[in-house]
Amino acid sequence: MSLQQLQETVCQLSVSDRLALLSAIVQSLQNTPEIENWQYLTARPHAWRKQLYIKGRKLLASTIWRDMTANGMSPEQAAENWDLPLSAIYETINYCQSHQELIKLEADEERYRLEAKGVQLESTNAA
Repeated sequence: MSLQQLQETVCQLSVSDRLALLSAIVQSLQNTPEIENWQYLTARPHAWRKQLYIKGRKLLASTIWRDMTANGMSPEQAAENWDLPLSAIYETINYCQSHQELIKLEADEERYRLEAKGVQLESTNAA
């Protein structure tokens, strides 16, 4: 089955079934041992979120990465903006690029949870 076919199949599921599927995937990722040693990133206890945070802050690595991407920031600009060492920004970029599937799954999970609560979200598709 191609990724496109899988995506079409998943889109036909109800929101609750998509949540269950995403929860199962996140749970399976949770059981995967983290083999990398990160200097600036750490895991934090969370019911379903497994991506890493900046040590000492309640700040997801993906938040920095998405901010950089959305605003066209250089690593130096991001370091200044987030008051982090440049090496922390490079580590964050490396982590996010190598864990894109987890970050996407968690973004989908969060979107589905918000929709299930009736929160209106802007479309993520460009017009």
